[in-house]
Amino acid sequence: MGKERGKEARKRKIKHKSTSRKLEMKRRKRRLLVLKLTALGAALAAIVITAAMYRYVSRYSEKEVGPNIYIGSVNVSGMNQKEVKEALKKHLTEDQQEKVTLKVEDQSVETSWGELGLKYKDLDKQVQHAVEYGSKGSLWSRFWKIRKLEKEKKVLEEVLELDDKMAKAVIKEQAIPLSTHAVDAALTKKGETLEIQPEKTGRTIDIKKSISQMESYLNNEWTHEKSSVELVLKEELPKVMAKDLKDVKDELGSFSTDAGGGQRWQNLKNGVDRLNGTVLMPGEEISVYQETGPYDAEHGYVEAGSYENGQVVDSFGGGICQVSTTLYNAVLLAELEVVERHPHSMLVNYVEPSRDAAIATGLLDFRFQNNYDAPVCILAEIDAANQMKFVIYGKDTREKGRTIKFESETLTTAEAGIAYQENPQAPLGSMKYSGSPHTGKTAQLWKVIYKDGQEVSREVINQSTYARSDQVVEVGTASENAAASALVREALVTQDQAKIAAAITQAQAMGSQSAGGASNQNQEDASGAAATGSAQ
Repeated sequence: MGKERGKEARKRKIKHKSTSRKLEMKRRKRRLLVLKLTALGAALAAIVITAAMYRYVSRYSEKEVGPNIYIGSVNVSGMNQKEVKEALKKHLTEDQQEKVTLKVEDQSVETSWGELGLKYKDLDKQVQHAVEYGSKGSLWSRFWKIRKLEKEKKVLEEVLELDDKMAKAVIKEQAIPLSTHAVDAALTKKGETLEIQPEKTGRTIDIKKSISQMESYLNNEWTHEKSSVELVLKEELPKVMAKDLKDVKDELGSFSTDAGGGQRWQNLKNGVDRLNGTVLMPGEEISVYQETGPYDAEHGYVEAGSYENGQVVDSFGGGICQVSTTLYNAVLLAELEVVERHPHSMLVNYVEPSRDAAIATGLLDFRFQNNYDAPVCILAEIDAANQMKFVIYGKDTREKGRTIKFESETLTTAEAGIAYQENPQAPLGSMKYSGSPHTGKTAQLWKVIYKDGQEVSREVINQSTYARSDQVVEVGTASENAAASALVREALVTQDQAKIAAAITQAQAMGSQSAGGASNQNQEDASGAAATGSAQ
C-alpha cells in the first residue's frame, strides 16, 4: 500500500516538472517573440528616422555651403566653392583699404593693411572647410549640425596673414627710421686734433616678432576698422665702438678739387656731407652710390650739368661724379682696394684722364674695400677756400721711406669736329648750334712706387676711353624753292664746310623765299664754326 502511494507521488512530481518545462518554454517563446517584434519595430523606426534624416540633409547640396554659415563676417550660405572665393576676395579687398597706425616708441606712421600684404592664410582650405561643414561626416552628425544651423549661425574662423616680403619692406622703409637707433663711435677733427665721439646703444624694430604680433592682432582683436599696433622693439648695438678707433691716427691719403659754384655746388655739398665720418671696419666694402643716392629733390639734390648720351644735360645730382672722383683719388693714395670704378663717357676738367670715377644710377658705381687690419675713417668737407677735400685716416702700416705717385698717360687723341644736320622746318640757310664738343681720348693710369726717393716699380692700374663729341650745327632747308632746298641738302651730305657755305650762297642767289632767309652771318657761321669744349 505504501509502495503504491510512493509511485503515485513520483508520477505526480514528474508530471509537474514536465508541465513546468512546457510553461517555461511557452514563456520563452513569448519573450523571444516580443523581443523580435521590438527589434523589428526599432529597425523599422530606425529606417523611418534614417530616411527622414536623409531627406532632411539631402535638401542641401554637398557642393554648396550649408545654411547660416559665415567665414568671419562674410555670409557664405548656399555658395559653391568658386562663389565663396569670390566673396572672400571682395571682402579682403575692402579690408586691405583699412588704415593701420604702426607705433614705434612715441612716434608712429600710418599705412594700410594692403600695403602690408594682408591676405588669407590657406584660402582654399578655409573655403573647403565651409563647404564640407554639414555635408561631410556621419548622417547623424550632419543632421544635428544642420538642425543647429537653422537656429543659430555658425561662424568659421577667418585666418589672415601678412605677406612677409611686403610687410618687411614697409617696416624697413617707414617704421625702422622712427626708432632710436644706436649711434656708432665717430671721428671728428678740431683744428689739427682728431677726437673720438663715443658710441650709444639704441633700439630698433624686431621685424619677425612685429609681423607675428600684427597677425595675432588681425586674427584675435581686429574689428575690420581703422586700428593701431605697437611694434616690437629690441636692443641695437653700435657697429663701431670707441675702442675700435683708438689707433686711427694716421693720414693714409687725401685729395682735393675745386668745388666751383652754382646749383652744382649744392649737389657736391650734399654728397660730401653724406660721406663725411664714414667708418669702414677691416674687410668692409662701401658703395658710393648707396651712400650718396638716390639723386632726387626729396634727398636734397638739384638739377645741374651731367653727361648723357654724349651731351651735357641738366639732371638731379649733376656733379656727384666730382665727389666720387675726388674720393677715388684719396682712396688710391690710401692704397685701399678698389672694387669697382668706371671712367666718364667724356673727359672732365677737374682731374687728368684716368683719374676719374663716374656714377650713374643703376649703371655705374664706385666701390672700394678696407684692406687694412684696422678701421679707416673718411673725413670730407668743402673748406673756406671752396676746395672739396677727402682725407682718409687709419693706422698706417706701410713701409717707412716708401711713397707712391700716380701718373696719367694719354694714349690717343681725337679732336672734336663739326657735324652738320638738316633741319627741314628751319628757314633755308639758318643755323642753330647745339651739343657739347669734347675731345676724345684713351688713357691709362700708372701707379709708381718709390723707396727713399728712388723709383722701384710701376704698374698700370686702369685704362679709360673717353668719347669724342662733335659740335652739332643744324642747317635750315625750308623753302618754297625746292631746287634751292635740294642744293643745300646735297651739300650737307658731304659734311664739307666750304661746300655747305657755297651751297647756301648759291641757294640765296636763286631767290629762295625762306621764312626769315639766311643772313651774311649764317655764311660766316658756316665757314667759321669751331668746337669749343664744356665739361661737367
